[in-house]
Amino acid sequence: QEVFARIDPGMVAEELDPVLHNILNDIIDKVAEEEEPELWRTLPALVKNELILKAREQSPPVIKAMMDDVKTNIENVFDLTDMVVKSFLRDPGLLNHMFIKCGYMELKFIRDCGACMGAIAGTFQVVLWIHWSEGWMLPTFGLVVGLLSNWVALKMIFEPVVPIPICGGRVVIQGLFLKRQKEVSAEYGKIVAGNVLSARYLVAAIIRGPSSDKLFELIHRHVHTACDEFTGVSRPFLRWYKGAERIHRVKQKVGDKLIDSLADTMRHVERHLDRSMDLENILREKMQALPSKDFEDLLHPVFQEDEWKLVLMGGALGVLVGCVQWWALG
Repeated sequence: QEVFARIDPGMVAEELDPVLHNILNDIIDKVAEEEEPELWRTLPALVKNELILKAREQSPPVIKAMMDDVKTNIENVFDLTDMVVKSFLRDPGLLNHMFIKCGYMELKFIRDCGACMGAIAGTFQVVLWIHWSEGWMLPTFGLVVGLLSNWVALKMIFEPVVPIPICGGRVVIQGLFLKRQKEVSAEYGKIVAGNVLSARYLVAAIIRGPSSDKLFELIHRHVHTACDEFTGVSRPFLRWYKGAERIHRVKQKVGDKLIDSLADTMRHVERHLDRSMDLENILREKMQALPSKDFEDLLHPVFQEDEWKLVLMGGALGVLVGCVQWWALG
């Protein structure tokens, strides 16, 4: 609600104004053709244009009122959890992209840590080989060193969670990933704002999400009110002449056609919505302000799922190198 509160309904109405003529022309023309085809065809083009112009003039306050209502009831018309889940299902590679971009420095550390521990273990192995030349020892050492180095590296990346000052505060011990909270928050905010919570996906999720029926009820309510205001003093006469049921049906059709055009219409304000919500900066600031424990709880699960693969890969590479050494040494 805090994010959507940043959207200015008046500015949205202004952004939509250039496309309103075509949208209203299409809706009025289709509804009139369905309900009063003979009368509509005999009306002069000037009269039709006047009707469309009047509807366009009355549209900005209707759009503003509708946007205000959506902002107030955003938690009822929008399911954020459903949208995020569908985003990752739509693009399975997004989680991997996030993993690599946010944890690039940590992946480098795992590589470097493995290289250093391999060099130390290799030196010890050479000395041992001089006195005890058993071939199976090489892949065994490789397995142990590969598994251990990656496991130790992962521990150093995420632990300790809370900073531990030593030497009078001159040295602070903390997980390497958590030390980079500011940098990671900026990268995370950029990825999520661009690939998950951009206006393009937000609008689509609101229109097609599980709570869209509540949004459509809200739109119909505003459309009915706008139609009543559009007919003005002639409303009682129309109700008497055409019947309340038919008038209600016309209003319902106008609302349905507006909903059908909603996705295409809202594309014209996506850039404005992205600027107004400023999600990248909001996410960055919120995440940078998180305590270390909350930050770790938020992002560690993204990496946790693949940690065992990194450890296993280290062991597998160690065995492979050991086997190659065994073969080379005869």
